[in-house]
Amino acid sequence: MLLTVSLGLNFIIFKDLADISQWLVQSSRDFTMSVWYNRHILAVFAVGSLLGAWVLWLGSRALCRKWVLVSLTFVALFSFFSGYINPHLMFRSQQHTAEFVPVSDARPYFERTFDWARFGWQKHESVDDISVIVLETDDGAIAYSDYFILQPHVATGGSIDDEEVVMTYCGLTNMGIAYSPVIDDQPLELSVMTQLENNLVLWDHNSGEPIQQIWGTMEGAPEKGKMKEWPTVRMPLASFEALYPDGKVFVNEIAGFSKNPLAAAWDRLTRHVMMYNGVSLQWVGDDPAFPTIKEFDERLPRKSLVYGLNVDDDYVAYTKEFVIESGNIVNTTIGDRPVVIAYDEHYDSVAAFYNGTGEPVLAVNVVGELADGRTLERVETLKSEIFWFIWANFFKDTGVNRA
Repeated sequence: MLLTVSLGLNFIIFKDLADISQWLVQSSRDFTMSVWYNRHILAVFAVGSLLGAWVLWLGSRALCRKWVLVSLTFVALFSFFSGYINPHLMFRSQQHTAEFVPVSDARPYFERTFDWARFGWQKHESVDDISVIVLETDDGAIAYSDYFILQPHVATGGSIDDEEVVMTYCGLTNMGIAYSPVIDDQPLELSVMTQLENNLVLWDHNSGEPIQQIWGTMEGAPEKGKMKEWPTVRMPLASFEALYPDGKVFVNEIAGFSKNPLAAAWDRLTRHVMMYNGVSLQWVGDDPAFPTIKEFDERLPRKSLVYGLNVDDDYVAYTKEFVIESGNIVNTTIGDRPVVIAYDEHYDSVAAFYNGTGEPVLAVNVVGELADGRTLERVETLKSEIFWFIWANFFKDTGVNRA
């Protein structure tokens, strides 16, 4: 009986808190959140029941064969580790501590990881076109590559206007969002919880609240508001080097075996075997990597990469192809504000700007410069090259290619 209780509770912990389990079995959002809020109680009873089973067996070994008890204990402990412990080991947050190198010194880091970048999800042809997410901070521009930001999911972004900024990243969504880790004037300490509906769920150590990355609000207290977003833009590494010669690049190399053999082995296993290959599944076929989305908006192919943005409650998604076909520039209105979506052919990047000129914009480059010397303000909510089926799932009333 005690062993059955332990196996059942550990299965629930595994099913709802170890995202890999969602390939096989899914729970409702409410149930997963209930497991999260009660995870410590579940863990105590799960481990206590297992210990109790062993105490009874040691007192009367005729209760079951030893190999049966050992095998079921392994299953219970594996489930417990996968759901309760491993997410904190696998995705060690770098909210306050991260390594950056000058852009002039960054290429060797990418060359050492190029085989993963080339044969992984984005199929880069050269180091030049490795995609990076660019954040302009008080100390200059920072570039985050998908490969290096994949494992922590959370890395410091320094400060903007003297506010702390973190870059959050979800490989399944192919999305980076820069946030100020504050809600309702309360600072947040962010780490990875799980994924739901193919998007990262963070959690705050201070409040214990889960936070869906794409929403930026506390699951149990959405009325407190959301984290403040900061503008980001995607571009190839070569474009970042040309535009920001004094910029910095986030790097996150796996430690060598001589420095930390346990971390070196575990990070190689989790990053290259589990995370990298798991994310790669998202780039194959029409179905989500995790079968947790059941309804699809067929206005675009499911795996189209879109540029999603919003002003207040007005959400719109654009494809790069549409912007190019529109002459590399789209003048539109989102949430009653004039907005310009522009493709900079020279730097191979799509950007979004608020249009305060009072007239249609005919040309603007990726940093917002107009021909007359004026500079447009970036739209802070732009999310670049994310999967359409995920964007449409979370923002069901989204517009598409609004001109």
